[in-house]
Amino acid sequence: MNSPDDPIPVYIDQNILSHLREGKSAKEELAGVLSRLQKKNAVFVYSMTHVDECRASSRPEQFVEVMEELPVYLMEFKNACDQQSTLSLGRARELLLEPEDTTHHAKRLMENLLHVMHFASGWLGKTEAQKLKTEMAAEMAEFWETIQRDFDEDVLGPELGAQAKHALSAVEGEMGTLIDSMSFDQFRDEWETVWVKLREGLPANYAQLDEIPDEKAVSFVLSCLEDRDREAVQSQFPQGFWSNPESRKTGELAGLAFMLFMCGLVRVRRVKKGNTESRMQYFRGQFRDGVHIENAARWPVFITCDKGAARLARSLYAYAGIET
Repeated sequence: MNSPDDPIPVYIDQNILSHLREGKSAKEELAGVLSRLQKKNAVFVYSMTHVDECRASSRPEQFVEVMEELPVYLMEFKNACDQQSTLSLGRARELLLEPEDTTHHAKRLMENLLHVMHFASGWLGKTEAQKLKTEMAAEMAEFWETIQRDFDEDVLGPELGAQAKHALSAVEGEMGTLIDSMSFDQFRDEWETVWVKLREGLPANYAQLDEIPDEKAVSFVLSCLEDRDREAVQSQFPQGFWSNPESRKTGELAGLAFMLFMCGLVRVRRVKKGNTESRMQYFRGQFRDGVHIENAARWPVFITCDKGAARLARSLYAYAGIET
């Protein structure tokens, strides 16, 4: 049993850090709320997902100032099933301001694969499949350029170095072939079919969906799927699936969160409005919301300024058997 004096880890959403930057209108009020939590032994926790989001901003040093002033602790763990996490203080500056390396490029490349799903949803407007495919191929080529530039064949020796270089070239070719062979239009047609049938089961007015209690929301959305699809989802994500730490798998909770977003449990107009780059940015943001929700599930408290993220987290935690 925890002592009343034990620190209480509180996972903060990215928007908390954003609102605490200098010049933001909500800074003073939000800082007061966090100060009161600190007086009740709260310690604020962030993850590498925060690091990636802060690094992507035009002024990451602003986030460094916020994170050092709070202060915040970096959470580190290997797998979702690990029951222990390490909390480290004072890491923000080195992580947010370090030069980009292959790891950063790889993460960005993985997130850019979301463009396929965004296109399939129809939310990219008149963006053409071939144009999107060309852009993704260019991003892939840039990534492999970075890999080859950073690769030091001499470190491995002539034989191993040559083998590694050959393996990298083979993987590059396979990834290029994969992108080229993707049928974006077919993905969109398939999603449109699923969406039409799903929409028939959802309330005509989305406000009615918002009125469904958190503890029933996920089950309701799943009930609107066709029998085959519902059974597949419930087989992978049975109710209470996160309550057993040993059976947890990294990315499962985030994946279900993103699926629920795609099914309309929460809606974000900005993934459908504005220019293409803006839509993509907010679509990636929804995926990251799911990752934050999964990370926060390790801690007693999750705080966010985003009403949609809060609704998604509460509903998902209730369904998955999470006490956060």
